[in-house]
Amino acid sequence: MSGERERPARAGLALRAGQRRALLVVGDWLVIALLVAVSLALGARRSAWAWDGAAALAAEYGRWLVLCGGLWTVLAAANGLYDARQPSDYWGVTSRALRTGAQIVVVWALAYFVLPPWTLVRHVLVFFTAGAALAMPAWRVAYAALARRPAFRRRLLVIGAGQAGRTLIETLRAEAPHAFEVVGLIDDDPALRGAYVAGAPVVGGRATLVEQARAHDATELVLAITGDVHAELFAALMDAREQGLPVTTMPVLYEQVTGRVPVEHVGRHWQVALPLDPLGTRGVYPIARRALDLAFALAGGALLLLLLPLLAPLIRGTSRGPVFLRQTRVGRGGRPFTLYKLRTMVEDAEPDGPVWAAANDARVTSVGRWLRRSRLDELPQVLNILRGEMSLIGPRPERPAFVDELAAVIPFYRARHAVRPGLTGWATVNQGYAASTEAALRRLQYDLYAIKNPSPWLDMHVLLRTVAHVLGLRGR
Repeated sequence: MSGERERPARAGLALRAGQRRALLVVGDWLVIALLVAVSLALGARRSAWAWDGAAALAAEYGRWLVLCGGLWTVLAAANGLYDARQPSDYWGVTSRALRTGAQIVVVWALAYFVLPPWTLVRHVLVFFTAGAALAMPAWRVAYAALARRPAFRRRLLVIGAGQAGRTLIETLRAEAPHAFEVVGLIDDDPALRGAYVAGAPVVGGRATLVEQARAHDATELVLAITGDVHAELFAALMDAREQGLPVTTMPVLYEQVTGRVPVEHVGRHWQVALPLDPLGTRGVYPIARRALDLAFALAGGALLLLLLPLLAPLIRGTSRGPVFLRQTRVGRGGRPFTLYKLRTMVEDAEPDGPVWAAANDARVTSVGRWLRRSRLDELPQVLNILRGEMSLIGPRPERPAFVDELAAVIPFYRARHAVRPGLTGWATVNQGYAASTEAALRRLQYDLYAIKNPSPWLDMHVLLRTVAHVLGLRGR
């Protein structure tokens, strides 16, 4: 009997997503510390400074390079360098590192010329950014080689070989291929025994769950069954849990890996998808969010007043119609409101009723295309934010006709109306525009994740990503 109570799988050194991200940040700062020393040494040699060692130079100039390190971390996050899917993509990481280095040079140049007290010998900064652009991709490749080693991977035994199990395996393979290894599936269908589902073998049924977990050296179990759990399966899960093997559900793991809620696979686990009492509605957080909304709306309104004398003639001069577009959208609690935008399409662009906007839409004017790419067409929504109809961050508000259409086919679609809609949001920076039911489903997955997990850190991440999108002219 003592053997039956042994832990069925090794604990290993499997790293969670937060631990992997923390390791990336720590590694970045170690590289930055090395670059600080090298940059100061090269700067001293080029400028013929008296070289008394790194400590003396760091005391005089190190604070500015520490600021550079902070800028690197912030801008690296904005450019997606802490995305768990990126470290093994050498050319993708190199491109993002070069972009981050260029942005640091721009920020520093503004500080150098605009704020004279904040100065630094410029070639030292060049040494730092050039070194970062070269060293960071190399560090990320080394990290990827380390993180993909079997000892650091989470070995999963998935319970359920249906659509939910298949979706989970395919998602893990696409989103986090080096963080997870699916060692097998458990399913009671005799026809599946020994078969492969999404590339993983079906190794047994619920009666042999603990035995198979031990035999395949699993580090955790994932329940991918959307219906009722059989009493025997529940007992087997309790046996595994008592022996120290973690048990999670498919929706929870999917959410942790992707930042999305798999609404089409929650089944009876409806509480996973439905934000009945969002944490963001209590305490100081909503007050701080509203203060940020008002500050942004006032600053954005001032910018709109400055730009409107330039933009209005361009809009009116290239196509007939008003400067501002007014559309009915669905807001918090399902209440309709009037949303304001700068007009980017030709007059009477929808003679037969609302239709999805498409990439390279022929209805968009030449000026409108530029306004969309720069996101300036959204600027009049500062009025909606001032009136409390919208927030700076939240789900993008949709038109009533599309809401009715999508709510009829997408589970939990109306749950996105639990909060104020936003000018930007988690779905906006990850998914972009929705031009189909499939894209709307994916946006909903991101929206529900943000509604369920409100935090200043997520808001900051969204804002940084939004700034990167605007500067990169990635609007449509």
